[in-house]
Amino acid sequence: MKYGAIVLAAGFSTRYGGAKKQDLEFHGKQIWQYSYDTARSIVGQDNIVAVGKDIPGGETRTKSVIIGLNALPADVDRVIILDAARPLVTKEQIRELLENPNPSCTYVRPLVNTPIFRDGTYVNRSDMYDMLVPQAFDYKLLVEAYSSGRFIDMTDETRVMYEYHGIKPTLIETDNNLYKVTYPGDLLILESIYHQMRENRDE
Repeated sequence: MKYGAIVLAAGFSTRYGGAKKQDLEFHGKQIWQYSYDTARSIVGQDNIVAVGKDIPGGETRTKSVIIGLNALPADVDRVIILDAARPLVTKEQIRELLENPNPSCTYVRPLVNTPIFRDGTYVNRSDMYDMLVPQAFDYKLLVEAYSSGRFIDMTDETRVMYEYHGIKPTLIETDNNLYKVTYPGDLLILESIYHQMRENRDE
């Protein structure tokens, strides 16, 4: 089984304001380098691409994913897609997704707020998850789905796999270390999680 990895680092950070969040310094490295270095230690230098760093990104997330898929070696069997704005992903989490036999696999967290539709109707919070990144897929099936041209601006590849192949993802509940930096105040939350993880390792 040959693994590949794509790190999405081409975003414009419009909600963050000012500098691109993936380029911010965090404990001696830019944020995007954390997920890149962690994934590279598992898949190898020749099987990883940082879209937006190694190669230019696309106008949308979907286009950046397609660019990343096309940049990987053609004999990759399984690909993991990581978000540059989630720097605290661990090697164990990456291995868990890559080694999962399901063609579509993702991490999730239970919702902490009550979701409501824009028309004012409610859904049961306990019936829903917050879907996270990274996610892992059968490389050839994901390439096939995107090659269809049906998907233009998707926020999630598990939906692409479901709508094209009918494959539901494996959902794995995980810890809060996959927190995403979106707004300026999120760096303080990331800092807290970072120190919590270091303390847990030292115990």
